[in-house]
Amino acid sequence: MGALPTMTPVLIVGGGPAGLTLSLLLSRHGVPSLLVDKRTRPSTLPRARGIHARAMEIARSCGVEDALRAVELPITPGVRWHSVLSAPPARSERFSAAVDDDVSPCEGLAVAQDVLEEQLHAHAAGRPTATVRQGVELTGLEVDPDRVVATVVETDGGREQRVEARYLVAADGVHSGVRSRLGIPMDGEPDLGARTWIAFRADLSPYVGRNPHGLYVLTGSSSVLLWTHPDERWVLSGPLDPADPDGAHAADKVRTAIGDSRLPVEVLGHRVWTAAAQTARRLRSGPVFLVGDAAHRVPPAGATGVSTAMQDAHNLAWKLAAALGGRAGDSLLETYEAERLPVARRTAAEARAMWETFAGRPPAQPQRSMRQIDMGYRYVSAAVTDDDPTAPDPDAPGSDYTPTARPGCRAPHLWLDARRRRSTLDLFGADLVLLSDTGAGWAEAARKISADPATPLRFHRVDAPGWAERYGVRAGGAVLVRPDGHIAWRRPHPYTDQSGAEAAALKTAIRTALCAAGAGADTSSGLPKA
Repeated sequence: MGALPTMTPVLIVGGGPAGLTLSLLLSRHGVPSLLVDKRTRPSTLPRARGIHARAMEIARSCGVEDALRAVELPITPGVRWHSVLSAPPARSERFSAAVDDDVSPCEGLAVAQDVLEEQLHAHAAGRPTATVRQGVELTGLEVDPDRVVATVVETDGGREQRVEARYLVAADGVHSGVRSRLGIPMDGEPDLGARTWIAFRADLSPYVGRNPHGLYVLTGSSSVLLWTHPDERWVLSGPLDPADPDGAHAADKVRTAIGDSRLPVEVLGHRVWTAAAQTARRLRSGPVFLVGDAAHRVPPAGATGVSTAMQDAHNLAWKLAAALGGRAGDSLLETYEAERLPVARRTAAEARAMWETFAGRPPAQPQRSMRQIDMGYRYVSAAVTDDDPTAPDPDAPGSDYTPTARPGCRAPHLWLDARRRRSTLDLFGADLVLLSDTGAGWAEAARKISADPATPLRFHRVDAPGWAERYGVRAGGAVLVRPDGHIAWRRPHPYTDQSGAEAAALKTAIRTALCAAGAGADTSSGLPKA
């Protein structure tokens, strides 16, 4: 293993989904990064299985959607309840598809986390701007206001090295060493009950067919069962048995849950784990940011953990790129915590409510749908210009997700071609994007603004049917979208700029989106200096 870079703009600690996604996104922005992971390889035992449609949209923007589709499990979406798996189902719940419902160009993905990480790692390591090293552990950390100096050690050989970075991102998991060094506490419930986790191999096709459902709730053993790999590998999670803490009778527990005393079972792993619903009190400390499980812990009900981790990276990557490129200042980085912490807290609370529901204790209050949790979150921060602060919450519990272009929300998907291959979401990722369906005025305003190299702004004329209605504007209106695909600003009416007010409003919206007002602003163009 060669020496690591001694200096890097961004040091990422941890090679799980959050860290690897951040590495991929930074590479898309042309930002060099160094990712270190103390593990020499991902665990072959699955810790999670599946990500939702919004995370697949992020994977699509990273250029890895097709690679992930190639390794997905052909599950039947939905949940079935049985007393034991061999008994007829007591009830079933099937989930609608995001693609079929025309709310996303992507569908959720069923894949074990070890397989997911292998794919993300291969793509991240292949980017020329990224250095990705496994078997390297952070052992020391010095944090100054404008840099970090990390001490890292190769786990095989013990070679030590110091690395200086402008920013450090802690993606080092539930037991984050970086978070501990910074003294950031976790808020919430650390113990929702101990559970037993059994990974095993068995032929369950007589009971589940060739395309098993996404999840089986086995009420007779208070367990859940899920398929993890195509070679007949499964995971059964159930209550902790104090009489069998080491899993000596794990195979018998599997047979009991399945309802087949003669089933051949190969136990691959056993552990005891504790469900938790927690969020870090802060997501930033100077030049250090927390993402993924280092920032929040959620129960597995709803499978929101990996998706939420990837959303963290999506929110942070473009802000780091803008700050490092001189297009934004520190105030834009402050919006990472302002935007993501409320989402993390709400997701943790709702995952806990789903966890209680699986345990037979449904919540008293209406909950958001899974699609609302996945796509309906709205960012409220200094980087968003809300056009109607008195409007009702578009993500209120009790109804399903409805696409909306209210500032702060995910930009709605519409197909841009008849072959349904290119989505409005494919327009976002590198720069700020101004959308309008007509009007040379907006296009010319965008052209003049983008002439400043400090502000990569692109204009796109959208001629997809239904664009104005879905984006909440009249014909000729305009919408400004951030690189993470969230709405920064919306102008519902056409460009009628007799006095320059429309162009001025757009410039102000860009300054707001980059949190560039005040220090460092170029008053001649309304844009931050490089």
